[in-house]
Formats: sequence, structure tokens, C-alpha cells
Amino acid sequence: MYTVYNFLYNFFVVPVICILGLFSKKINAGKKEKFGGYNFKLLNQTIWIHAVSVGEVMLAITLINKINPKCDIVLTTSTPQGQELAKNKLSDKCKVITYFPYDTNFAVKRAINAINPKMVIIMETEIWPNFARNLKAKNIPLFIVNGRISERTHNSYKKLSFFFKKVLENYTAILAQTEDDAKRFVSIGANKGKVHTSGNIKFDLNKPEESVKQKLENDFNVSGKNILIFASTHTDENEKLINSYKELKNKIENLKLIIAPRHLEKVAQIEKILEEKLIPFGKRTLKDTFDDKDAIILDTTGELGSVYSIADVCVICGSFDKTGGHNPLEATIWGKPTITGANIKNFRYIYKSLCELDCSFVVKDTKELKEKITELFNNKDYLEKIQSNCTYAIEKNSGATDFTIDFLEKYNKEKYERN
Repeated sequence: MYTVYNFLYNFFVVPVICILGLFSKKINAGKKEKFGGYNFKLLNQTIWIHAVSVGEVMLAITLINKINPKCDIVLTTSTPQGQELAKNKLSDKCKVITYFPYDTNFAVKRAINAINPKMVIIMETEIWPNFARNLKAKNIPLFIVNGRISERTHNSYKKLSFFFKKVLENYTAILAQTEDDAKRFVSIGANKGKVHTSGNIKFDLNKPEESVKQKLENDFNVSGKNILIFASTHTDENEKLINSYKELKNKIENLKLIIAPRHLEKVAQIEKILEEKLIPFGKRTLKDTFDDKDAIILDTTGELGSVYSIADVCVICGSFDKTGGHNPLEATIWGKPTITGANIKNFRYIYKSLCELDCSFVVKDTKELKEKITELFNNKDYLEKIQSNCTYAIEKNSGATDFTIDFLEKYNKEKYERN
């Protein structure tokens, strides 16, 4: 099985990556390290934490801020956006921040040799056969933390469960977000005794200091204004959402918009739409304010979680197209009501928890979206009730980080005693 996997990966996947890298800076970023060209070698053993991109880095920040390591931490990502956020937020906590290797035996061995881990922690779900196998060969424990498998991914993996069973034997333990996630890991081949339900670390996000909110209020000049955020928008959503905002301006007094594209390369598209709709707009990087702008494009990385603090209502996008939604919790911790479209397959359980506590709302289309936004802005008592519900929701679902840290510390203690 590994022979077939390596043949396909080395002779089909890697060449395709190399070709695509010629046309994409994102894919080409960290190319040297991804192929095993690490220019360091750590002599002391480390805790290696891997966080694929921005969302996983946010989880890593939560974990790292609470962990009390007795050795250095190395953080890897797979995307330049993840690298940028990690370096902005974790440079003082991590010995090295670099890129994760491609799953070739050569690159993986070079990475393990350079990073010298005593333990490897994967945030959410990354299953790399050669990586896991090489760690097992060196008796280095490998954990999936805050693990999840969507229904769609599960259906694909289950067809290859004969292979994943062999791969997952190399994992020391899997801490899954929900009971359903745990069952899915087991159904694709994980040993039931190695799979545990921890809860979701996303509910343990650290709320930024209140001074951050105050600074942003001044930066954007939000005083006396109603602030709406369209967060993590995608290409197929931008025009219909901006159209919705234009209609809402006639119903809600002094309504201002912050629009945050999921990918910064889409800023130009948003600018073009705003120009066509004759909506005066500015950009965060230009330090524009709502003094003379109706909309501001949040064209920065890693700032959205703080910017939620100055909003009144937050629309979480990637849910009005085929993406599958995005995480609403960075808004919820600020006590902000969130509205999402119907396609929330990637965060179904989070939205289920929030909707049950009446602090998040799922709408089927932009018509319902406009109705809900109008209701929230024009009923301040209702809005305050939702804000209170948000605080309770976070408190009710917190604790996964402590569970994870306790589990890892207990494992380390037992391993030390066995040795």
C-alpha cells in the first residue's frame, strides 16, 4: 500500500504541485522547506505543532497560550497566510516557525531531523502516511488535536479504510471535537481505544483586551453608527451581499459596512463591485474611516477576530456559496450575534450549539438575511438579549483546551514512568 501511495504521490502529486507553483505564489511559498531544505537543526527536543492555515493557527494560539512546555515549541503551517499570522502572534512563544514538509520520505525525514520533536501535535485533521510512519519508526508520539471529519470527507475516506487503518495505527491518540467525529475516525480505521472526545478548542478562543476594541472604535470612527460585517466572503458571494447592504441602507439608519474577503487577492473584485454600486469605500490598510466612507474593506491578515468587537451584527460568509461556511466563534466571544447562510457543512455542530442557545441564525437566502439584519438593528432590546446569550454559549461549551493539555501531560507522565 505504501509503495502504491509513494508512486502516486511522487510521480503525480509532486509534479502537479511544482507546475502549479510556477503560476501561484501561494503554492510556491516555502517551497525550499516543503521539499526538506530546512536551514536549522535543533539539538534540544521540541514540541512540534502543525497548523495548516489561518483557522488552525488560531487554535494553536489558544493551545500555546495555555500550555506550559518544558521544551521549545516549533510551529509549522502549509500556507503563507498561516505563516504570516503565526509570526505576528507567536514569534515570542515559538523557537521556530516554518513550513510543513511535503509527504515524501526524503522531505519528512529531513524535517524530523531538523526539528527533533519529542511529540508532534496536529491541529484539526491532517493524515499524511509517510509522515506518520516515519514518526512511529522513531517512537515519536503523534496526536491529532481538535480532530474533525466532515460527512463528505468521511464518505471518501471510508472507501479507503483498508489503507487508513494502517496509517492511523501510527497515531498515538486522536482527540475529536464531537462524538460523531470520534465515530467517523473509528469507522475509517482508527483504534477505538485511541479516540477520545475532547470538545472543541474553538470555544476557548482568547478574547482580546478591551483596549483593542477601543483602539479599533477610534480607528474606524464607529461612534453613532450601526456597523455590519460581512466576514470571510468568497468570490460568488461578494456581489449579492453588497447588493443586500445597499438595500439595507434604506431601512437602517446610518448603516456602515466592513467587508472582509477570505482571500486578499479578492480585494480588487470587491473594489470593482463597490465602485459599480456607487458605494463610497475605503481600505483598512489606508487607514480610512467611516467619516466619509460607507464601506471599508478589511484588507489585512489576522485582524478580523478583533474587528468583530466593533460590529453590531456579523454575517459569517462562505455559506451563501458552496464553501461550507466559516467559524462564527470569534464574533460570539465578543457577544455579537452571527448570521450565516444555509451551507454550513464545515461547522454544523458549532452552529447547532449556537442556534439552540439563540445567539446565531441560519438563513436560506439573501432575502431572509436582509429580514434578520433589519430585525436585529431595529430592535435594540432583542439585540441585547442575543448578546447575553452569546456570553452564556461560550461559557457552556468551553473546556476543550484544558482537556487536551491534561491529556497530553498525563500521557507524558505515563511515558516517563514506563521508561
